[in-house]
Amino acid sequence: MLLTTIMTVFTLSIQTPDEAGIHERTLTLSNGSEMRYTLSIPEREDATKPVPLILALHYGWGGQGPPEPFYGKGILTRLIEPALGDLGAVIVAPDCPGKGWTDPKSDRLVMALLDHIMEQFPINTKEVLVTGYSLGGAGTWHMAAHHPDRFSAAIPVAGWPASEHEALLEAMPLYVIHSRQDEVVPIGPGEAMVEKLSAGGKQVEFLVVEGLTHHQTPLFAPYLKQTVPWIKEIWGR
Repeated sequence: MLLTTIMTVFTLSIQTPDEAGIHERTLTLSNGSEMRYTLSIPEREDATKPVPLILALHYGWGGQGPPEPFYGKGILTRLIEPALGDLGAVIVAPDCPGKGWTDPKSDRLVMALLDHIMEQFPINTKEVLVTGYSLGGAGTWHMAAHHPDRFSAAIPVAGWPASEHEALLEAMPLYVIHSRQDEVVPIGPGEAMVEKLSAGGKQVEFLVVEGLTHHQTPLFAPYLKQTVPWIKEIWGR
């Protein structure tokens, strides 16, 4: 019922193209406001064959207002595509429409955007991954905990979990990446959550990075790429 209500609120301004490459697109709401997103479409020999979907949540922008247009393109091109591009997935990187990825507005619009992408492409619903960095890492924890039916795996990078997530992450496969030298988002909360989840028998991996500081985002790409075999195993490849 909730998803039906959400979808009746939105009107799409344009059709998503099928050609491979990176595209900047806008979802226009019925009240005239807009939600921007960057889309990466893989090369496909058969346009009808189901493909994976990766939701990529960008880092913070440091301003009081909304991020600059197509701000999500940065996380897509600097981190997510270099690390996970070989999976042949459609990657969608929205601009955060609220104050952060965990607020109700952002949550609703991200779910509506996922519905739209799944209407436009033959997405394999068993191969849907959420990942993000910093603010997007916190958003990844949130999305995985609150929408376990929408994702098959989650990879928060340099993000922070909330205490409520422990009880909500019953069956979601998690791969957590964090630097020991992160001076902005300390590793402690994430490390403690991983320990609690592991002690409870949850499926969670933890990759501790040494020597990188918080703002060296592109240098996390090789570590994120290390998760590819794990992702393929989760997806049954």
